[in-house]
Amino acid sequence: MVTFLFTSVFVLGLLAIAIYFWQKPANRSETIGLPPLPEERRGLFSDIRVNQLRPATENQLAEGPKVDAETFQKALEAIKAFQESPNRTTTTHLLHMAALADDAKNYGRAVELVLMSWRDSSLSDVSARELQALLNSEYWVLSSRTRTSGAGFVVKETLATANRELEATNKPI
Repeated sequence: MVTFLFTSVFVLGLLAIAIYFWQKPANRSETIGLPPLPEERRGLFSDIRVNQLRPATENQLAEGPKVDAETFQKALEAIKAFQESPNRTTTTHLLHMAALADDAKNYGRAVELVLMSWRDSSLSDVSARELQALLNSEYWVLSSRTRTSGAGFVVKETLATANRELEATNKPI
């Protein structure tokens, strides 16, 4: 009985060693084929250089100017009218014409002009709440492309600052 036990343990040991060597990979001198190296590593925006203008695409050239001469003239007239007499009507017309021109920089300048007039009390017939609603509503007249541009981000920051200032004025003490 003891012999049978020793023999079975010895056979199981040999089987374990045989399975171990059978599963162990062979040590060959062959090299494993590696994938080819990438041609050139590039960054996400490596095709754009700092301070370099990109040429206009065919779609942009086909679109032509964003603003026609009539809208531009109306915007100039709105600015002149606002500067001559800043009131509720000229303010509304100025901001609407600046938004229709679809240029974020010009709309930002119009917002700053209106805010300066409101701060120095030359625009007295418009309340802070009304001015805040007017600035925010005319912002949405700008196209989505203009709102999401870099200049559009600056306009958003200007409006955020104006909103904080106007909200502080709206709150009763």
